[in-house]
This record gives sequence, C-alpha cells and structure tokens, in this order.
Amino acid sequence: MIYTIQIKDNSKKAKSIINMLKALKNDYSFIEISENINSKLDAELEKRYKLFLKDSEGKDWINLKQELK
Repeated sequence: MIYTIQIKDNSKKAKSIINMLKALKNDYSFIEISENINSKLDAELEKRYKLFLKDSEGKDWINLKQELK
C-alpha cells in the first residue's frame, strides 16, 4: 500500500506532525518521506483529491479495475 500525505502548513502543529513522521521513518524501513513533489505528481494528487471529493465513499478496487479495462 502506498499513501501520499501532503502537509501545506507551517504551523507548530504541522511541524510537529512532520517531525513525528520523520522519527517514525528512523524506526520503520517501510516509511519514505519526500519533501519535493514534482508538478506531474502534484497534478495527479490534485486530480485524485477532486475525485475523492466527488465520491468520498470510493469504489472497490476490483470493480474499478474492471471499469477501466
């Protein structure tokens, strides 16, 4: 599973969350943190977010794959 988390804030709370994730990264090899997002990835994330807002319930992955074929 891959999750993408984007934090667009410089508040104390946001920095605290970032520091917590960085600390977890040191303990767990499956966590990867990237501070730079290229424009292609940013556009893809924006597209996914807009789709999520339209259908926050989501669809079952197996059914979705069949629809995309």
